[in-house]
Amino acid sequence: MIKKVNKDSEKVYLIRVQPRDPITGKRVNLPIKYAKTKSEASKIEKKIWTEYKSGLNLGDGNTVFAGAFQKYVDQRANSISPVTLKSWQESAKSFTKYFGKAKIKNITTPLISKYAHDYVDKHHTTISKSSTIAKRLIHMRNFFKSIEGKAIKENPVPEGALKVFFRQSDFSLPQEWYILSDQELDKIRKLLIKDLKTASVSNSASKLAILIESYTGMRVGELQALRFSNIVYEDNNWTLKINNSWSDYTRAFTGSLKARPKGYSRTVLPIPNDVVLLLKQYQIKQDKYFKENSIINSSDLIFLNTHDYASAALSEPIRQKSINDMFKIVCDKLEIKPNDKRLSLYSFRHTICTKLANTPNMSYPWAAEKMGHSLQMFMNTYVGVDPSINQKMTKLWLA
Repeated sequence: MIKKVNKDSEKVYLIRVQPRDPITGKRVNLPIKYAKTKSEASKIEKKIWTEYKSGLNLGDGNTVFAGAFQKYVDQRANSISPVTLKSWQESAKSFTKYFGKAKIKNITTPLISKYAHDYVDKHHTTISKSSTIAKRLIHMRNFFKSIEGKAIKENPVPEGALKVFFRQSDFSLPQEWYILSDQELDKIRKLLIKDLKTASVSNSASKLAILIESYTGMRVGELQALRFSNIVYEDNNWTLKINNSWSDYTRAFTGSLKARPKGYSRTVLPIPNDVVLLLKQYQIKQDKYFKENSIINSSDLIFLNTHDYASAALSEPIRQKSINDMFKIVCDKLEIKPNDKRLSLYSFRHTICTKLANTPNMSYPWAAEKMGHSLQMFMNTYVGVDPSINQKMTKLWLA
């Protein structure tokens, strides 16, 4: 509704929007706005309705919090990945179970703090930035942020909620990722290349995947989605031009790279000539193997699942678990021990990013692009101590 009124001895237009809340069935009194002209008032009214219909207003303070949060998640289901949606749905279930019929206006900071402590005590979980309770609180804060200034005056979930709700002594140090040294990388590559020269097709896929990962550090989902057509020769180097990823959770291709629009592609770090030769040889051996076993590789996948004919028929690649299991066998054979640190296929990504960050005169924007990261994420996450440089600096200091 737009109405001309007197305000502070001045003629202005009052804008009032009162939609009916779909959850409670009651009228929602959104904040009244004012405009100097009728055309400006019409624009403001249209904006308020657009915000409300897009879910930026999820009812007044009398709305049941858990129901409104679930609606918030449902409205965003098509704009987030299935894995992310799963995490949000788990938060919704947790909030429903704990808060029950509590209304938005009754969800206070002390109550949220109690929820956080009860969650940690019940599930015996650790407290860190990557912990489950950290995700729950971020989800809750994002929800309240969407209705701040509308259904609520202030967000009851403080910024950096973990540090507000818990003592520093309550926190657990996150388990560090193991960084492979230059010597370890060299041993892994030599062993894999030696094995691949005589291995059968069915025993080659995981080893070849690990070898490529050791040079590129690409995300495992991107590795699984590799096609022979992704092999390109650019700027006097062999590389891979990728534009897709695979999800073991949904058993489907995502159709894009992480946090990138469909159609976007990037080239990864260069691959040595001898590795490209192994890829070409594997393609010939794979084609022969598929013909002998009546398998059609319609998707041109490099790592088509050859151990499961049903998966192969559906153009599904080998699973991450299979590659990680093979990597564990390789590490055990070479006596590479993580010493209480985390060691998996992801260690290659962390290792390569760290080495890029510690390379003198390295262009960080170039490195971040090759790894599929934003510059800020690359700097915040991967600038660390390279074990190889650490050894050199120690020798220099003791010299």
